[in-house]
Amino acid sequence: MTLFRHLHDDAFLVFSRDHKHLYAACLLDLHERYFTGAPAFPTPQQVVHSIYDVMRANRSLWNEGDEFGEALPEVISSGRRRIRRADVSATSDKGDKALILARQLYSRLVAWGWLEEEEYGLRVTVDMAMGPLLVIQRLASLNKDLSQRFGGLIVQIRLNLEAVEKLTPEVTDRMQREAALAVREARNQADQFTKSLRAILADLKRIRRTVMESKTVGDRLEAFFEEFVDQLLLKDFESILTVNHPYRFRDAIVDLARKISYTPETMQVLAEEYAAASMASDLEDGRMAAADDLLAIENIFEQIGEMFDRIETFRRQLEARVRNTIKYAERGTQGLVGRAGDLVRRLDALLRDRRHDGATVEWSIEPLRSSWSEHHQAPTRQPRRPVEARELAAPPSDPLYELRKQLRLEYIARIAPRPEDVRRFLEGQVPPFGTKEARFMEIETVDDFLAFDTARRYALTGDVPPQVAKGFDLEQSPDTPPHDSEWLRCANFVVKRSGTLRKDKVHA
Repeated sequence: MTLFRHLHDDAFLVFSRDHKHLYAACLLDLHERYFTGAPAFPTPQQVVHSIYDVMRANRSLWNEGDEFGEALPEVISSGRRRIRRADVSATSDKGDKALILARQLYSRLVAWGWLEEEEYGLRVTVDMAMGPLLVIQRLASLNKDLSQRFGGLIVQIRLNLEAVEKLTPEVTDRMQREAALAVREARNQADQFTKSLRAILADLKRIRRTVMESKTVGDRLEAFFEEFVDQLLLKDFESILTVNHPYRFRDAIVDLARKISYTPETMQVLAEEYAAASMASDLEDGRMAAADDLLAIENIFEQIGEMFDRIETFRRQLEARVRNTIKYAERGTQGLVGRAGDLVRRLDALLRDRRHDGATVEWSIEPLRSSWSEHHQAPTRQPRRPVEARELAAPPSDPLYELRKQLRLEYIARIAPRPEDVRRFLEGQVPPFGTKEARFMEIETVDDFLAFDTARRYALTGDVPPQVAKGFDLEQSPDTPPHDSEWLRCANFVVKRSGTLRKDKVHA
């Protein structure tokens, strides 16, 4: 399969044998020591030495059959010599056996594809191929702190889009034009943000499972405060529920993405830079790739509300479970009721033995009241009445509900203009037998804005209803300046009036 084409067929045998934890510790140590940060090309001698150091520092990873004694001697590399002991006074048998096992571990890592040897003249160095390096890099990240950090991620996305918004074909400075590549980076950051939210949600599920599987109340409270409050709440929730909350910049990011996609000049610069950076084959492909990146950013930030609702629901459920645990903890046999019952039984035993006949307690006692009363008796059963047919009563009318229903119907009718409403708006904007561009149309009311936006969609899709197409022709005009008003900014389109509607009215 293509999923494993960069890995050796036996690569995962290191995690399936008895010493899998030792292999994992060795790979993590080698990755941190030689394959992270500044480039390093260690020799096989140095790698074996590193594996020996891991064995020496992690004695508990070996089975009882690997009896090395109390401590392994320290060894160091020395020039052309393979390995020299630094502690010559220590017993050599333990060190020799450990060195043999370290060389065996190194040989198996090479045989299973995790390490590979390269010859440069007389020098032999050890390197890690791309596939194993990516795998161990991900495993190393899982071995560290798993809590997500948003930091300035949302702010960085907004700043990248603001820099892209300022690009025009007149900008010739390479440093400024290369800001167009920030769109792809903003998309990757938005994907990372979505994955971080999913990680928080998965962590909440894990914490809830850990809390509910605790055997005792103490273990449950300890798991809640250690894993939820200390590890997740104080780190992740602080970063998304304070000044860096995504809702703070969500609308700005969505508006920026839309504005860039509706600006032909900026999209032209994006297409040119995508093609120049080999991110697209030509200008048209670059334009489509940039539009796809902007649309992905817009969709991600428009739909993060559901993810936050899920996180908030899980948080409330988890806190409610712990709150109920605390509430009912004292009602069991080990709580206050059990201790009080035991105390009462002991006092009754003392009174039965007449050891404290005159024991009194000064306290106000509520007078006893009988629960029996002539007014509390059950009424006498009456004979069953036959079923009578009668008209069903109408449901009670709620004026507030009726008003909200009427307002909702009016809102639905207003938010989706009919073709007749669009035709009426265009009649007021375009003179008979005339032509008018959308950028010169004036929008004064909300109804004008809704009718204009519907006409824009007609021109964009080419699907014009017969009521409008009978008297108007709507065509896109992407090469002209866009419509830019206080209501919206969009690509320009042209409306041509044929005058048919005017003639029909005259004949009528």
